[in-house]
Amino acid sequence: MTRYETITSLGDNFIKLMGKSLIPVHILDWKVYYEAYLKQAQLLCKEHGKPKKTKAAGITAAMYNISDRSMFSIIAFMEGC
Repeated sequence: MTRYETITSLGDNFIKLMGKSLIPVHILDWKVYYEAYLKQAQLLCKEHGKPKKTKAAGITAAMYNISDRSMFSIIAFMEGC
C-alpha cells in the first residue's frame, strides 16, 4: 500500500489527525498536487496513447507554481511505502 492509498483510506480521520498536529498540514497540499498529477497523467495517456509522466509532472508543477523537482519529490513520497 502506497502512502497515497494510506492517506485516502483515512477519510475524515485524516483531517482530524491534521487538527491534532499528528500529520503536517503540507501533506494535504501534497495530496492535492499528487491528485492533479494523476489526473493530468491520465489525460495525457488518453491523448497520446502512452504514459507521459514527466510532462504531466511539469504541467502540474506549473499549475501550482512549484518547481519540477518539488513535484517529483512529492510523486516519490506519495508512491513510496
